[in-house]
Amino acid sequence: MERSRMARRQDTTSNKRKPAAKKPKQKTKKSKFRRILTILGILFIIGVIAGAAYTAYAIATAPPLDEEKLVDTYPIQLLSAEGEPLEGSGQIREYVSIDEISEVMQQAVISIEDRRFYEHNGIDLRRIGGAVVANLTDGFGAEGGSTITQQLVKQSFLSTDKKLKRKLQEQWLAIKLEREYTKEQILEMYLNKNYYGTGGYGVQTASKRYFNKPVSEVNYQEAAILAGLPQRPSAYDPINGDQELTRYRQEQVLSAMKRDGHITEEEYNQALDVEIADVISPGEETEEETYTRSIYARVQAELEEDYGLEQADIYGTGLKVYTSINKDLHTKFNSDIKNDNVNLPTSEFPEDLRMGATVLNTKTGEIVAVIDSQQAKQGDKNYIDYSREKSQIGSTAKPFFDYGPGIENAQWSTGKVLIDAPFEGEKYNPRNYYKDGYRGANTMRYYLTISGNTPAVRAFYEVRDEFGQEAIQSFVENVGIEPSMSGDEMNASNALGVAEASTTQMAAAYAALGTNGMYTKPHVIQKIEFNDGSTINSPIKAKQAMEDYTAYMLTDMLRDVVSGSNGTYEPGAFPYDVAGKTGTTNKDMDKWFTGYTTDYSISVWSGRATATPESVMDPNYAQYYFEYMMQEVTKATGQPDRFQQPESVLSLGNELYVKGTKPKDLQPDKLAAPTGASIDYDVPGETGTLSWSYDKQAVEAAGYQGLSFTVTETRPDGSERVVGTTEDTSIAISGLGEGETTFTIVANATNALVGDQQSSPLQTSYTVERSEEPAAEEEEEPATEETPPEEEGEQTDGESNENNGNNENNENNGNDNNTEDENTVEPTEEEPTTDETDGESDSEGDVSRQSTSDSDDRNNGNGNGNGGRD
Repeated sequence: MERSRMARRQDTTSNKRKPAAKKPKQKTKKSKFRRILTILGILFIIGVIAGAAYTAYAIATAPPLDEEKLVDTYPIQLLSAEGEPLEGSGQIREYVSIDEISEVMQQAVISIEDRRFYEHNGIDLRRIGGAVVANLTDGFGAEGGSTITQQLVKQSFLSTDKKLKRKLQEQWLAIKLEREYTKEQILEMYLNKNYYGTGGYGVQTASKRYFNKPVSEVNYQEAAILAGLPQRPSAYDPINGDQELTRYRQEQVLSAMKRDGHITEEEYNQALDVEIADVISPGEETEEETYTRSIYARVQAELEEDYGLEQADIYGTGLKVYTSINKDLHTKFNSDIKNDNVNLPTSEFPEDLRMGATVLNTKTGEIVAVIDSQQAKQGDKNYIDYSREKSQIGSTAKPFFDYGPGIENAQWSTGKVLIDAPFEGEKYNPRNYYKDGYRGANTMRYYLTISGNTPAVRAFYEVRDEFGQEAIQSFVENVGIEPSMSGDEMNASNALGVAEASTTQMAAAYAALGTNGMYTKPHVIQKIEFNDGSTINSPIKAKQAMEDYTAYMLTDMLRDVVSGSNGTYEPGAFPYDVAGKTGTTNKDMDKWFTGYTTDYSISVWSGRATATPESVMDPNYAQYYFEYMMQEVTKATGQPDRFQQPESVLSLGNELYVKGTKPKDLQPDKLAAPTGASIDYDVPGETGTLSWSYDKQAVEAAGYQGLSFTVTETRPDGSERVVGTTEDTSIAISGLGEGETTFTIVANATNALVGDQQSSPLQTSYTVERSEEPAAEEEEEPATEETPPEEEGEQTDGESNENNGNNENNENNGNDNNTEDENTVEPTEEEPTTDETDGESDSEGDVSRQSTSDSDDRNNGNGNGNGGRD
């Protein structure tokens, strides 16, 4: 028992000692935690010291406050491709004192830019946090983080980089500036330094430009517009920009003024009831300024979108922009066109029309010249830059929406056969512009050249149905054109140009055809240079938008538009290689011409207002302006090279096809022979008719044109003569001698790929036999028998359709005289039928007639059997 107690005591002792053994481990954890805290504390102290040292370094290296720099502006400079300043692109500023700036103008600026301007010492810590909240609740731009003092410092002394050093220097200099200058002096320098759009610096310049009055006289509505401009001058410009955006920014400023008690609720509402166009009253610009304002807008947009610069980086920093503008050509085009110095068929461009144009370098996509509006007037408060304005593109869409995707995806040849005929059962059922209705089957080259509508839509449908609408959508988007959509579905009317684009977009799209499919986004900036001498070259690069064979085959067809006998280009051919396309929208609301050489691509638009009569659109001014500009640019830079056919394209006759492919339209079926011959002959009168059947639509669908039939007869004595040649499926016969006369019928036609063709012959015989016994007592024999061709694939008489005989003598063959309101029958794949009559008896005696046929053609009048496919 004693031992057991001892054992229990030892056990109890051991158990009590175990917790004591763990105490050193707890001390170890606490020691590690203390060491970590100590290290962090040391690092924090080092960080504070380093931060203080860096701040001291930034302050020590900050530039001095130079009053000349505070007062002066450093405008953006635009240079031409030759390195010369563009007129109107230098500094335009009229300096005014703070006493000449209306109180409401000062209130508007302070409310939107720095509401505690008169309270802080240069830095507003509350504003930094408040800016975040305001931008979230009131929309981006409702309030900025920098004070007016900081903005003035940044514009006057510092670079545009985003480094910590620059921010520290900005804050230090802002505090220093507040110590050396009064608030009124700072506000005065700030309002005279800001950029307000269209090349103007300072609030006085802006007030006169937009309202034709000094800034001392502006009211709160006008002040709100001016105060909002410096944030985004190009976007909020009330004349050259988007007036909806101008109203958005004006409302932000008015709201801030109401919040700060500078205007009442009633005044706020009254201001918003007045349209921006009714507020502005522009002052006059010089002629040079009107020529460059569209360039300014493009430069501003590109600096933001392509170079990623903010407004503060662009304006007041002395930025140099090297553009691709050919100064001489740009000035000449604008001067001649706007002053009616162009040789037009009429004496001058009608007053109530508008036009815009863009000239691009085909190879680089660089903008060489723009004509913003033929009728742009100085001080026009409803100014629109028509070289950038989007309009429906009409038939200039056809190469991209209809034929290009077919060549790209299905390797169509230029001899691809399409049908011009009415649509049945389609929601979209367009007609043609030409008065003879529909022209039947012909090649893609022909229908692109004459700008036929129904063949273009059929091409659109064929690609869409076989490859999906994505094949078309991606093709057009690759060249910078946005299709018209209904939800996710592309509208069929895109085939004829319901999509909208600007002349700049269209010039770039067509330029891709002149560079074997390489598309370059249109741009005006070649490079930019900052005030420290550093430069950035254009980030825009060319991309392969389509196969080279697609681009060249389209170009080769578009040559015919300009110089071909069927082309729709009115002024006449050029002595050098030019391709292009006309375009017209419904009721002649818009007329286009976009053409190109290996050097330049030019797109011209002209349009009318809805209330303007259609007659003012004649002649096609867009085409004549194109002719003028293409001639002038060629005089200045020399004749262009010819478009070079790539190795991927081969020629066959007048048509082109993709190397390595053998599309069906390049291997036309042999010209089909006539079928179903029959004879109706009056022996006593010695006259009659020879008739036969022929599927004209199927043969035309195979690419044949100029169809005719030649008939010869072999008399009973063995002599032969030509009865005649006709485009009908019947011919008159006469003077048949006693015995058997054999008639031979052959079809003749021309195919663009294989030339003149003749079908296998169809033969039929007619026998005249006289007997002394009455005809009524004789047993009749079948009067006519037709021996069908014995080749493989022959058809029986019962399988053909006599509707393809005489009833189709007026089928479209390129000479259809039907009007648009007539209903022509769409091609089908039905086969013609033959005459089911076996024979006839003649009252004057027994007459038996027998016909035999011989044809080597396996299709028996059905061509390639695809008459209804297109």
